[in-house]
Amino acid sequence: MKNWLLKDESGSASVEFVILAIPLFLPIFIFLAQFSEVSVKEMNARTLVREIVRTYVTSENLDNAGARATTVMQYGAQRLGFTNSEIDSMSLSFDCSSHSCLSPGERVRADLRFILPISHRIVHVSAQEYVSPWQ
Repeated sequence: MKNWLLKDESGSASVEFVILAIPLFLPIFIFLAQFSEVSVKEMNARTLVREIVRTYVTSENLDNAGARATTVMQYGAQRLGFTNSEIDSMSLSFDCSSHSCLSPGERVRADLRFILPISHRIVHVSAQEYVSPWQ
């Protein structure tokens, strides 16, 4: 009877699968979790930078434009679920197609960079908008 129990292999396939599956699938799950985090943050950052550049080009003057853009960045980042460390690491820059950023028809590009705290990846997103000629 004892010999029969040792020769019975029922259920051994499931044990072997678990022993092999955990080391093989665990890195895949970790990768997918990291990929998901980065994708969500990049998508939210693209939304944020579009709103920032819209705010910038609808401003009345350059002094007001920078202050409004910073306010939208702070408020929008909080509303979109960015952590305080991500918000603190955000840097925002603007590039204009000529020397006068807010003249009608001008192209304004905003670049937003920040660091993800867990993976230490740098996320860089940008958006551009044109100043309305009827403004």
